[in-house]
Amino acid sequence: MTSISDIDMGATVWMIASTALVFLMIPGLGYFYSGMVRSKNALSLVFLCMMSLAVVTIQWVMFGYSLAFSETSPSSFIGNMRHYFFLDVSYEPHPNAPTVPGIVFAIYQCMFAALTPGLAIGGAAERIRILPTIIYVFIWTTLVYDPIAYWVWAPNGWLFKFGVMDFAGGCAVETASGFAALAFYFVLGKRKGFGEEKWEPHNYLNIILGTAFLFFGWFGFNAGAASLASGKAGVAFLTTILAGSVAGTVWVALAYHREHKFSSFHFCSGAVAGMVGVTPAASLVSTWAAFPMGAIVGVCCFFMIDFNLRLGIDDCIDVFAVHGIGGVLGVFLTGVFANNKVIGLDGTSSDGGLINGNGKQLYIQLAALAVSAAWSFVLSYVILTIMNWIPALRFRVDPDQEDHGVDFTELGEAGYKFIDEIAKSHASMMHVYRSATPSISDSLQDPNKVRPVIREVYSHVPESTVDTSNSSETA
Repeated sequence: MTSISDIDMGATVWMIASTALVFLMIPGLGYFYSGMVRSKNALSLVFLCMMSLAVVTIQWVMFGYSLAFSETSPSSFIGNMRHYFFLDVSYEPHPNAPTVPGIVFAIYQCMFAALTPGLAIGGAAERIRILPTIIYVFIWTTLVYDPIAYWVWAPNGWLFKFGVMDFAGGCAVETASGFAALAFYFVLGKRKGFGEEKWEPHNYLNIILGTAFLFFGWFGFNAGAASLASGKAGVAFLTTILAGSVAGTVWVALAYHREHKFSSFHFCSGAVAGMVGVTPAASLVSTWAAFPMGAIVGVCCFFMIDFNLRLGIDDCIDVFAVHGIGGVLGVFLTGVFANNKVIGLDGTSSDGGLINGNGKQLYIQLAALAVSAAWSFVLSYVILTIMNWIPALRFRVDPDQEDHGVDFTELGEAGYKFIDEIAKSHASMMHVYRSATPSISDSLQDPNKVRPVIREVYSHVPESTVDTSNSSETA
């Protein structure tokens, strides 16, 4: 039993700070995704990630937290409604975090829940309508995320009692989102032109910026719930950055072997894959285990992308390849590398994993993976299919809307409107210039012809796009 007297101020401050860190992952994910798609769809992905935060926060306070973490539910499948609208969620600690106030733990876990559907949305990028997606996020969190979170983390969850090792979300976050993204593909199909045109990320700086936010926030994601006094938070911190660094370097090396050029894109995707893989093991393994875990997950996720392409699967932002497969490998490898000495730093008793001679743990991990992946994929597919039967809630945009881009057709906004205006002004200038003189080369040779052409061109340019602070009237 936990009590108010167990609350530790340092642990409380660390979890609040970690909540803010995980929050930063959500816009970071949006920027990461936005850079990987074509510019006409970039803004919609950032918007949907932020809407995921808003929608899930409302759901979490209403009943989501109670379904996922109720400590009094007699069911091993789902929580009760004891904490609906955060009823009785205040200062008294939750059993999962006995040294922090319950409300701090609740909002910390809310960030996990808000991030997860945002991950899955990436699987439907460039062809998805906004309103159905917002409704889907609410339903998916209730029917998919909350039950899996309860199974794995709640005191009465059946996988928790079964002995699964999943420290920070290998099942509920990574595997669930990856297989939900795969369900998006089977329901929505491929993007228009997939396999016929070669598409590349439109903004590599956005990808790097998003990765930096994800990297930074992942420290709170993995280390936030770990014990400070025992040093497990430090273990989680180090394994996170080490696995991400190893996997990112592996992806760069593999890409260089193939293309004979270094790639910022591959470093970013590889780093994310490495952190995905170590998430379920962050404070359960020795720090050295992050080396093989990062390398194994990095290699497998890299070639999974190739495998998807050979199968013709349009995994738009590699959500299934990185989060789905990375999460599966991470949970399984946790059963291999879990160290009873590290786990026991805070007094927790454990037989460890395969390296401690506990081969049985691998079967437990595989069972948890099979159930989590199947539940997420099947429920996601059913939800998407049912919603698609309702005309107002169909997910895919029309073909002509897909051509114009989701940003314009669904939001009526553009992520790069200022660039569009400059491009239009430039086109207008070129049109006027070409119509003003039949021969550019002749005009350039005659100053008397150049001056009236310049005046004519600049008379058609909006004032906001022309800097006249140093202009001269000598012409």
